[in-house]
Amino acid sequence: MILFAVLVAAFAVSYLLLRHGRHRDAARWAMAVAMMFAGVSHFLDPASFVQMLPDFVPYRHAVILGSGVIEILLGIGLLVPRGRRREIALVLIAYLLAVFPANVYVAVTSVSMDDLGGGNPWLRLPFQAVYIAWVLWAVPGALEPLRAIGRRRDPARADHDPLVP
Repeated sequence: MILFAVLVAAFAVSYLLLRHGRHRDAARWAMAVAMMFAGVSHFLDPASFVQMLPDFVPYRHAVILGSGVIEILLGIGLLVPRGRRREIALVLIAYLLAVFPANVYVAVTSVSMDDLGGGNPWLRLPFQAVYIAWVLWAVPGALEPLRAIGRRRDPARADHDPLVP
């Protein structure tokens, strides 16, 4: 729940700084701040994040630190010039989907979330969808790279696709 609070607060500040009317830019900046905040949190209190992984996961501490690095890089990536934002948004969405099982594990096994902002661990699950929807809205055309791949692979549309010889 802390991540969502950071996201909303960062959106409000970004919206005011970027001047009214630039909602999507403010949303993108807010997600960047939230991801960097989450990533740094992995380094400040790794033990709290390690408990989110089942015991059978090898090198849990390294996994947590690595995921922190990934979150920081994805946050920075959302701030790059437009050229690669769509791809970075897709990687961020893939990352959010990849960490979803850890949130399920926390909810199912009743892992204490007190060190990470507490709250009901079951509420974390639908928030993953909120974060994904946020990224899709904040980065217009984020799904376009996937659509382009689909067009190249769909033989029925090959005669209409200028990329296919």
